[in-house]
Amino acid sequence: MEKKNRYKNRVSLFMIVRLALGGGLLLGTGGGFVLVRNQHVISGNEIGFLENEITACEQEIELWELRIAAVRDRHELSRRLRWVQSDLAEIDLSRVIEIEPGGRADGPVASAY
Repeated sequence: MEKKNRYKNRVSLFMIVRLALGGGLLLGTGGGFVLVRNQHVISGNEIGFLENEITACEQEIELWELRIAAVRDRHELSRRLRWVQSDLAEIDLSRVIEIEPGGRADGPVASAY
């Protein structure tokens, strides 16, 4: 003999829909959190890469500034010219002519404006 109505508290269709909707909501919230977190990590990695690139550019700029400063120094320039065996001759300071700046000219001045 088999009883037809064996379970008194059956799970209704409404309860199944509510559980599926709640599970879907939790799944969507978790998936959204993971996607947002991954985007933050990717953005952080890009920012770190760009910061490293900026640091490398700053070091290169500093190196070029040091090279320019070295070339602007007269003694360093003459040492460098001797080192590369340049054909340029040293400047004799007794033959250098200094020109004094003159007074202001009262003539018309060309202007771009």
